[in-house]
This record gives sequence, C-alpha cells and structure tokens, in this order.
Amino acid sequence: LKQFLPSPSASPLRYRFAGRSRAHVSASRAMGAQRWEVVGGADKGGILVRAGQATTSEQLPDRLSTGAVVEELQLAGERLHYEKVSGTGPQTGWVSISLKEKALLVKVDAAAPAAAEAPAPAAVEVAAAPTEGWSVQEGDYYVTLGVVFKKPGSDPETEKILRLNRKVGAVVRTTGKIWKSPKGGIWVELDTSHGDTGAGEKPGYVAVDAPGLGTPGPCLQKAFVEDGPPLLLRAAAPSDGKAWDGSVGGEKEFLVLQKTTMEEVKIVLGMLFGLSGSVSLVGPGGAASSDSASVRDVGFSTGDEVKFEVRGAKAMTLVVMSPLEEGVKLLDLHIQEDWTVAQVKALLCETTGLKKSSTMMAKGKMGQRVSEDATLPEKKLVVDCGYKEGDEIAFIYLGDPAADLEAFLAKK
Repeated sequence: LKQFLPSPSASPLRYRFAGRSRAHVSASRAMGAQRWEVVGGADKGGILVRAGQATTSEQLPDRLSTGAVVEELQLAGERLHYEKVSGTGPQTGWVSISLKEKALLVKVDAAAPAAAEAPAPAAVEVAAAPTEGWSVQEGDYYVTLGVVFKKPGSDPETEKILRLNRKVGAVVRTTGKIWKSPKGGIWVELDTSHGDTGAGEKPGYVAVDAPGLGTPGPCLQKAFVEDGPPLLLRAAAPSDGKAWDGSVGGEKEFLVLQKTTMEEVKIVLGMLFGLSGSVSLVGPGGAASSDSASVRDVGFSTGDEVKFEVRGAKAMTLVVMSPLEEGVKLLDLHIQEDWTVAQVKALLCETTGLKKSSTMMAKGKMGQRVSEDATLPEKKLVVDCGYKEGDEIAFIYLGDPAADLEAFLAKK
C-alpha cells in the first residue's frame, strides 16, 4: 500500500509553506489580513484542499474542518489560497469558496493588528455533531475508522489503492454498485454525478470491508434515513493498551446509531482497542448499563465519552448436569471468563459427543421446563450472561441424548 501513497515529506506544498518567512507571516497578521470561516462540508468532515490553484492539482489527504478559520493569502476568482488560523486540516493550501452557488467559506472580521506575534495556541479538534446539516440519501455510507481506501478509476480490479484520511462520521456518496474482490473484499462505486463524493471528485471504488488493509473491521457503514442521525461517541484507550492503528493513549471517536445496543458498543470497543476479556460499560450518569439497552435509551449524545472497564480472563468452571438422570452431574466444563456461549457449547459437544446442531445452551437447570426465550445468545460472553465460578449451565437438546451420550457415559 505504501508504494502508492505520497510521502508527507515529499509534498511540494509543505516545501512552499516552509519557505514562507516568519517576517512575511507576521506582516500579514499585523496588517489585519482578511479572514474566512469554513461553513461547508459539515456532512463530509470538512472541505477539499488542493496543493495548487487549479482544481485539477493534487488533492491533499486531509480536509479543512467545518468551522475552521483561515487567513487569506491570495484570492483568485473562486479559489482561495489560505493559511490556517484555527481548526483542523492542512496548514495551507487552495480551496474553493463556493460550489454550485453554495458557500463553502464566508468572510469574517479581519484580524485585529497585533503588536507582536505570539505563539498560536494548539488547535483542539472538536467533533461536529452529525446532526448539524445531517442528510443522507440512497447509496450513502458513514466513515467508521477515520480512513477511506480508494481504488481510483473505473476498474475496481486495479491494484492501486489510495488511503484518504476522513473524519469519523463523514458521509461518502456512492452509486450503491458493489464489487466483490476475489480475496473477499467488498468495494462500492463512488457517485461523482454531483461533484465531491466525500472521497474525492474523481471516479473510483472505496472499501466497505476488505482483508489486507490493516483495519480491525469495516471502514464504511451503510447510512439509512430511517435510522436518523448517528451519534459520535469517544472512548479513551486503556492505560496498558493501544488503538488499532498503533496510537498509544488518547481517545478514539466511533460512530453508532441511536438504536445501537450497549452489547454492540462493547464489540466496537473491542475492535478499536483489541480488548480481550469481559468489558463492562458505564452510562453517562455513571450507572452500569444493560447490554440490551440502546445508546439512546441509556442517554448518550454526540460527544459523550463511553467509560469502560476490562476484566482479565480468568479460569472458571461451569457444571453441567445429566439430561438422563436427575441430580447426577454429567461433567465440569473448565473454561475462561472471556469465552462466549458458542465456545462453551463447542467444548460440551466435543467432550460428550452431543451434536452441535441439536444443542442450544440455556438458562435454568437440567430436568426443569424452560421457556423458548431461555436460550443463550451464542455471541455473548458467559460472564455477561450472569454466570460465575461453579454455576450450573443447562442446555436444550433436540436429538436423542441417550444414544448420543452412550459412548461418553461408557468411557466415564
């Protein structure tokens, strides 16, 4: 992948900016140069920035964030050469001040003359709520991991892949046409009919999910109007861990729908930080939350931090009673706390000869009548189902337990 990506140090734009003298910058500020505020691109994580004045010049990987304030260096028609004052994105570059009669930047009061240049405060990136100017249409996708992988051109079989940085929650517009690669990747065609797609103005295919990209899960998530505006939540990396992209410490933003359950939030956190063990979440008010509750029900809103704890995997034993003789133990299952119900079932069946297809792990005790909703979800951790050391775990068997357990009982 690296062979297709321009080296940051090789950027001609970086050299041009580095060559501007401090005296030039100071003089510009002292004279109160015209400033502009970015008002466009709220649904895409900002507006496009190019290296040169021409709209065909190199597109920089990062966008200039909505709400950023820039200082005018040169205005050539609808193209503005700027230097960033606040916000996130490239420090300098060329942008369009409008697109199809829609303003992308508006003028703000000129900077007040400065007696002396003071160091600019570090920019703090504040996530814009996706609800501001939110709108999606058929074929739209949300950015989930902050990166977009693009195969440029009309042929998705090209080996060339570009990596583009985009804000989590930004919208990428596509035609909905899916291409599945021989390696199992899922790519979708960009919709360039209205200009910027959220992944550039030129044709291409972007990865929804594909192996070999170094990501822990899908890069894009399908957007549906009926789901309503998504939420951008944040979580801090564990003190002894790091994020999927190798960054240590700090926070990661992640996107959820209002209907996303807290159990699904745990899965996302596990993906972002490579968590192993049982994860417990805390709601905005500090109270523990139910796995089945949605982020909306728990009270989360955009910008909230999701606090969590990870319990290390410890050995534990679950007891399984015989389905043939009341009060007789069938066996002990020696497992780990981070095992799922599916792993427990697999161990039970491999040890006893019961058939996986006929076995459903369930709450309750063997020999007792249980309701249909007593079955345990196989993707859930056993500790999250409420089990602890020494507890009895039951199962429902749809086959012939006497025949299928005969060999195991004879050996026992």
